[in-house]
This record gives sequence, C-alpha cells and structure tokens, in this order.
Amino acid sequence: MSPLLFASSAFASTILLHAARLGLSAAELRLRAGIAEAQLEDHRACIPAEQVERLWRECERASGNPRFGCELVNGMATHCLQGLNILLDSAPDLGASLAAFCEHLPSVTNCVEARLLDEGAVTRLGLRLMRDDLHHFGLDAAVLTLIRNIARRIAQPAATFIEAGIAPHQHCGETLAGWGVPWRVAPSPFLLLPTALLATPLPGANEFLYHSLRQQWRGARDAGEGDGLSLARIWLRASDQPIERIAERIGYRQSGNFIRAFRKRFGVTPKQFRLGQCQA
Repeated sequence: MSPLLFASSAFASTILLHAARLGLSAAELRLRAGIAEAQLEDHRACIPAEQVERLWRECERASGNPRFGCELVNGMATHCLQGLNILLDSAPDLGASLAAFCEHLPSVTNCVEARLLDEGAVTRLGLRLMRDDLHHFGLDAAVLTLIRNIARRIAQPAATFIEAGIAPHQHCGETLAGWGVPWRVAPSPFLLLPTALLATPLPGANEFLYHSLRQQWRGARDAGEGDGLSLARIWLRASDQPIERIAERIGYRQSGNFIRAFRKRFGVTPKQFRLGQCQA
C-alpha cells in the first residue's frame, strides 16, 4: 500500500476503543499492528494507512466478528472526525454540510475521496476508494455512519435514502436492510438521496460558528494539519455545549487531557476562556 495514504490517529484510537469495549486487548492489537503508543497521543497526527489496515486485520482475527465495522458506527462520528462534525452540524442546510464533508475529509483520511454529484432529481454521494483492498470494517462503518448522521441532521429516517451501494466485500447489507435502505453491490460505495433534501435547513445551523470553522478547517488544510484545540476555542466562543462534549467531539477520550492541552496552548482553561468571552 502506498506510504502516502494515511488516516488520523483519532481513527486508530476509535478502533482500539471499540475493540476494548468488546473485551479485546487494545494494547496487544496496537502492538500487532505496529502502532506505537506515541502515535496516538496527538489526535491530529497521521498514521500510515498500512498500519491502520493491519489493525483492522488484527481486529478481525481477534474478534472473529465480520460485523465489527458495522458495530463501530456508534463511535465513528464523535471520535474520528476530529471536530469536523461540528462544522457539518452548523451548516445552513444539508447541501452545504455535505459539500463541507467532501472538502475536508482529506484532512482526516486520504484513503477515500468523497464526491457529491447532482444527477437531476437525485444526488449521489460517492466514495472513491484509493485502494481496492481497503478493509471492509472501515467501509462498513463509513457507509453506516454517513447514513445515520445525514438522517439525523435533517430529522428524517434512514429509509429516506433512495439507495446505497456497497463494495463486493462489505458486510453492512443486513444493517441497511434493517434500516429500510435499499442496497446493491457496486464497484465502490455510494449513497443516493433526493436532490430536494439538500435544501433542508439544519436544526443546528449557526452562521457564526459555521463560517469560523470553515476558515479554521481551510487554514488547517493549507497548513497540512488539523488543529483541534483551535476548533475547540471557536466552539467555546460560539456555543454553550458542555466542555466534556467539546473534548469528545474533537477526539479527546478524557476531558482532563483536553483541559490540560488547552491550558498549555492558550494559558487558560476552557472554562476560563469561556467566562472571559462572556465578560468581554
């Protein structure tokens, strides 16, 4: 696999956290995949895709569960997207949210390229696989997470989707059928939804937060890195979300680690920063 392909360390941490919840030894899986503990300390760090693929294979071997990736859906959006979901939730409508997802996904992983294609009455969200041998665990989790979060953002059931396409080696067809989403095998994953839905306003729309985060993510992309702490500072300024929730959504599993990192960077705790903004 090309050494240029990568996934964020938050992605690997999410896989290991899910494995631990299933009673597997996260430390042993990490070692077998050749991932050093230090690689997981910075949630913005990039881990070579080959190590992530090896981690998937080790999870498959240890769990014996072909639906491991399907079950990972509960942790994907919160932990993996490093605050990108904050941007997606604050967009004015679904179309802007999906466009932002396609634009900024490369900051999280370049193993998959997302494209939004207007086909008239329907719109296709396609996932182009940069390698044919990407493990089905990751693809299953990605497809199911996208469907669930898009449906959540517009307060519609998953069955709103016209069709889903999954790669031949994926195992999420049963879950899709259970959600009422028609599916078929395709060369690469895709989601098909009515184009009219793209104009649906999002309940979490926040113009100030959305534009601030767009500037932040574009700056991070141009610099070749993401900056979760700066994202957190924007969110602290623009919302009343609990600090623990903000920490979780930018990839910190323990809020204490987030608070220490924030204070080290900015000289104040998140609470002090928020209070200062309120008094300004």
